[in-house]
Amino acid sequence: MLTSRSLLLAIISLTGHRRKHSSLSLLFFAPAMQYIWCMAINIEVTRDSSFCPGVDRAFKITEQMLFGGKARCYSIGPLIHNPEVVKRLSMLGLEVIDPDSEDLPDLAGMNVVIRSHGIDTATEKKLESLGAVLVDATCPTVKRAQEAASMLVELGYHPIVLGAASHPEVRSIVGRAGGPVTVLESLDEAKRWADEHRGEEIKIGVVCQTTISRDLLEEVMAVLEHDFKDITVMNTICESVARRQEEANELAGNVDLMIVAGGRNSSNTAHLAQRCAEECVNTRLIEDPSEIESDWLVGVSSVGVTGGASTPDWLIQETVEKLFELEQEREKKTQG
Repeated sequence: MLTSRSLLLAIISLTGHRRKHSSLSLLFFAPAMQYIWCMAINIEVTRDSSFCPGVDRAFKITEQMLFGGKARCYSIGPLIHNPEVVKRLSMLGLEVIDPDSEDLPDLAGMNVVIRSHGIDTATEKKLESLGAVLVDATCPTVKRAQEAASMLVELGYHPIVLGAASHPEVRSIVGRAGGPVTVLESLDEAKRWADEHRGEEIKIGVVCQTTISRDLLEEVMAVLEHDFKDITVMNTICESVARRQEEANELAGNVDLMIVAGGRNSSNTAHLAQRCAEECVNTRLIEDPSEIESDWLVGVSSVGVTGGASTPDWLIQETVEKLFELEQEREKKTQG
């Protein structure tokens, strides 16, 4: 007999632009038809809602290393920006280290994972000098951004990196460029920089943090092209992240409640929630399904669910399951 949990996990595995959990389930799971038919809400999940390819790759590399049963393993900073995943990896034996700390453990012969964001050249050399065995899990798209910045410097361009200066990915791009780099995080910063350097003969090369929006790139380019003639753009925006933003925006514009699951310390998850809120005022960012409150479902007939690039698929599954449980409880109260 199909239980409600197995039903939910099966429904989540459906592919397509969206996964519509109440109406689609009627087509595939007749034994549960009455249960689903009683649900007063439709729940839809975007196709790209869990780990992006780069994060998935880093997670699998680390998981294989941990299950290999070798010596103690470390990661340079949290492997990904999701507290639940970091906690689970810690239980498997992964320890997070700060390479700038004065109290680093003895790393000689130890596996140290370079997370998907990458690291700068100075940090890499420091860890190698300490005898660490570096396991490179840098996202391939991030590597392309690092290489693009370095190439621009070699060709005599001044690289401008669009992104957050404090983000580890941006720090890795800047730290591998091999020359002076300007980091611009917003349109306002771009305008101020253009004002300061207007009239100067500068060859500009633009590189993107992989998770910024295409809109920001287009807006900044409009500003720079107004004042500077020699501009080369290295579009290193991750297609997976861009597609996720587009799908989430579309879904948010068609539901009563939009839930974005992911770490609050994840910049791309926070940006995703911000973009969704522009389409659906009733947008909620959660790190754990236990945060969902039954009051959120009052007057709601449709719910959209998506997740950031560092959100695991099991968190999306548990989020949908929690929504079904809360709605089932509401139905029982109504009928009772």
